[in-house]
Amino acid sequence: MNEKIIIFKNDKIGDLLHSYNAIQDIINKNLNKKVLIFLSQYNSEMKFLFKSNNVSFKIITEKININDKIKLFFFFLKMNIKEVYILKPSNFLFYLPLIFYFKKIKFFGVCVDNNNYKRPVLFLRNFLNKFVINNRGSKKIRKSIHDLYMDLLTGDKNLKKKFNSIDNNRNIHLKTNNYILIHYNKFKFSKLNLGLNELDLLINTLKNYEKRIVLTNDLNDEKTNDLLLSKYNNSKKDFVDYYPNIQSEDLFKLIGNAKLVISFHGSITSMAAIQNTKVIDLFNCDIKTKEDFYRYKNAYHEFVPKLNNYEFIIPKKNFNNTVNRIKNLLTNGRKINY
Repeated sequence: MNEKIIIFKNDKIGDLLHSYNAIQDIINKNLNKKVLIFLSQYNSEMKFLFKSNNVSFKIITEKININDKIKLFFFFLKMNIKEVYILKPSNFLFYLPLIFYFKKIKFFGVCVDNNNYKRPVLFLRNFLNKFVINNRGSKKIRKSIHDLYMDLLTGDKNLKKKFNSIDNNRNIHLKTNNYILIHYNKFKFSKLNLGLNELDLLINTLKNYEKRIVLTNDLNDEKTNDLLLSKYNNSKKDFVDYYPNIQSEDLFKLIGNAKLVISFHGSITSMAAIQNTKVIDLFNCDIKTKEDFYRYKNAYHEFVPKLNNYEFIIPKKNFNNTVNRIKNLLTNGRKINY
C-alpha cells in the first residue's frame, strides 16, 4: 500500500454528507491502496461514516491557512500519491496540480462558475485530469452536487446516478422505534420570528401520527437545553423524548431509526437522506429580489436530494400554515403518508 489516494473534503457536515456516495466509491475502488481523507474541524466528527482498513484522516482548516499550506506542500513533495480528488473547491488546492506537475499525479476536481468569478481560473483547469463544473450562476435547472460528484468518477455521461442510501440498521437505546424526530434549530426558527411556542405547536400536532416524538437541539445551546428539559421532561409530555447535546454518531443513529425527520434544511436532513429516512425539509427562503429567487432556486437544485421519500416545504412566519402544510403532506402527500 505505498501509493496514496487523497480526498479533500474540508468543509461543513452537510457538504460532506452530499459527497458520501462519491467518497465511498473511491474507497471501494482502491482497497489495495491507502486512502487519506482531509477533513475540517467542522466535519471530522463524521469520519465514522468511512470505516475501512485502508482509510485514514487528517484535519486541516476549512479556509486553508498558511501553516496548512506549508504542511501540504511538503506532504505532496514527499509522498507517493497516485490520485487526488478535490471535492472542496478551495483556490489553493487547484494550484497543487501546477506545482506538482512533475510528479505525474492525477487530479480530479469540482470547479465553480459564478457570475462574478471562476474557481479555479481557466488556466489552472488545464492541469486537472478531469473536472466537472458547478455552475452557480446559471438560471436553468442544474445537476445536484451529489450528481456532479458522481459525474467526476465516471466517464459514462449516460449513466443514471442514484442517491444510494446507507444501512440504517443501527442500535441505540430507545423506548420505541415508532417515532418522529424533530430537530430544533434556534437560529433558523428565530429568522422567521418563531420560537418554542411554535415548536410546541408542531410537537402536539404530530403526536397523533406516531407513538412518540424524539426531540433534538443544536449542540452547546445550553439556555435552550434547559428550557426544553424543563418543558418536556415531565409527565405532561411523556410522549416526548428529548436528547440534549447528543453527539454526531449517536445523532446519526437516532435519525436513521426514525420513521420521519422534520427539520430545517441542513446537516440533519442530509443525515436522514443518506439513511433513506423519510424527510420533511423546511427549506427557508428570504426572497426579496429576482436575484434572491434564482439564488434559492439554485440552492434547491444543488442540495435537495431527489428522493421518493423526501418532501420539502417553505415555512411561513404564520406557523399555523406551516403545520397545516405538514399535516397535509402526512395525510395526502405523494411521498409520505401516515
